[in-house]
Amino acid sequence: MKIKKYKLLSLVFILFLFSCKDNNEFTLNGIIKANNIESIAIASGFISSEFYQYEFAKDESEIINENFIIEGKLKYPHPFYLITNTGSISGLFFLEDKVQSVKLDSLDLSVTPKILNSITNDEYLNKYLPLEEKLNNEDNEIKARWNDSLSDSLKSVIRLGRKNIREEKDKILIKYIKDNPDSYVGMWLLARNFTIYGYKDIYRSAFENLSDKLKETYSGIQIKSKMEISSISSINGTLPEAVLIDYDGKEHAVTFNKFNSEYILVDFWGSYCGPCIRDFPTILKMYNSSNRKKFDVIAISIDEKETIKAWQKIIEKENFPWSQYLDKEQMFSKKLMINAVPANFLLDSNGKIIMKNFSVEELEEILVLDNKNLKY
Repeated sequence: MKIKKYKLLSLVFILFLFSCKDNNEFTLNGIIKANNIESIAIASGFISSEFYQYEFAKDESEIINENFIIEGKLKYPHPFYLITNTGSISGLFFLEDKVQSVKLDSLDLSVTPKILNSITNDEYLNKYLPLEEKLNNEDNEIKARWNDSLSDSLKSVIRLGRKNIREEKDKILIKYIKDNPDSYVGMWLLARNFTIYGYKDIYRSAFENLSDKLKETYSGIQIKSKMEISSISSINGTLPEAVLIDYDGKEHAVTFNKFNSEYILVDFWGSYCGPCIRDFPTILKMYNSSNRKKFDVIAISIDEKETIKAWQKIIEKENFPWSQYLDKEQMFSKKLMINAVPANFLLDSNGKIIMKNFSVEELEEILVLDNKNLKY
């Protein structure tokens, strides 16, 4: 009788220990067959890290005999990308607070890894992605037509085609959130689109369709806060005053509604951004072909400390005639949810935003239509 009582007490004690264990821990056991890969890590990738709430046991995991283990803590499903020491990146996937596993032959940004024992990842793979499959295929076909040697008109056609596809994908996401208000997939894809494309009224409306459970998570609170802040920089809004650094390191308080031009291009760029630099000749052509009462430019670099010298070298080499500033520690661009470049705004003479994230060809069309005497 005493033995049975002792066994019962032991069982109760073991169950108590398990109940005290932190149930927010996760483990990803992985196998990767690719050669020349020594370590692997997971990161937020194209989604702002400010929306995340997690901990990793280590920043990266060593790959031993094709095996790796990534451990950490998270309270609810989070999306990640796998990144190797060779620079390979996986597609988006979701982890939960449990033990999960993955088997990979290689990493491909366009391929979502299949995570065993992640219900959220299964939802993304089997329920959401099929809704976008046709549009993604169309987008890939359009992208394949791109060539730097194409005429400006053909490039404009490709850009417009891809823009239309993005808008259709936005509609799919908005409907998905409305139909699935408790979906972490919906919330995180909204966060991704908001991070990449910036604030849109339709994103804010979609957020309101999320359940209170998701809105009250740390991520939900952060998304709402950032949307409220960046809503001021939507179409018909205005840019807040910015404290920026000039080439010589001097601070300037820049107020965007005090310029005396009909159109002001606010161009965010970086020394490492090839598309940004390729646009400069066209911007220069527009700048030189108009007076400052018609058109002016304010360039803002988001270069970090490590690349400031590269930014300065480009300015020295090109000798741009317009104002050049550095957004130190990206304080201003983060406020506007600018996480990648190129990014831009077109302001009117009152500082009101009339267009954002457009191509230089679209800007040319506006200036030409507005002033037929403008010659190129």
